[in-house]
Amino acid sequence: MMPLPNIFESNFQLPPKVCVVAPGPNGKGHYSSIPTDFYVIAVAKAILIPEVRADLWMMTHSHQDWYAEADAAFNGPRIYSYDAAMRVLPSLEGKKDCYYFKPHPELLDPNGIRSIEGTIRYGGTIVGNAIQLAYNFGATDILLCGADMSGDGYWDGSLNHERVHGDVWLAVSYLNPLLSWLRNEKRINISTLSPTTLNLPRFPLPLGGVRGGLAGRG
Repeated sequence: MMPLPNIFESNFQLPPKVCVVAPGPNGKGHYSSIPTDFYVIAVAKAILIPEVRADLWMMTHSHQDWYAEADAAFNGPRIYSYDAAMRVLPSLEGKKDCYYFKPHPELLDPNGIRSIEGTIRYGGTIVGNAIQLAYNFGATDILLCGADMSGDGYWDGSLNHERVHGDVWLAVSYLNPLLSWLRNEKRINISTLSPTTLNLPRFPLPLGGVRGGLAGRG
């Protein structure tokens, strides 16, 4: 029996403003521009970015060579996919504020919108998962940073050796329809701080109130 609570069967809730930070190299130079009133979800390896103070860590894979370092570095709330949680389950026993989700058996549809109410669909990478999480748990203003959706590099100069994505990730064709639906039909504000191949507007930076300096991780 899974000792972690299912996030969709819990009382978990998010604030209205959420920033999803991904580990793409385009995010460099933009972390300090994350507004202070945004709740920060770091996805995958982004939890190791020194300049990012994450409020939540979300991941769908826990087999990478950087996982042990990330596991030791972050003490805040976490959300795992079911498979990722099962892989590291012994290390999670006794840890507080850890959740899991089971993805919907059907992927996002590049040709139309499938409901994401009360569920998370794969096909749009961990960034797409985090956007669906944010929507389902109360966010109305979603900001992306480092979600390049291009190439195989990370912000620290390392490479993802598991696959070759190309200049535009296949996931873009799955995620763009969802983003359009959220923005136009659900009136969710979604924008990006850093360059991305996703069809999103750039976030208008305020005159003040951004996260400056090395914030560290909780």
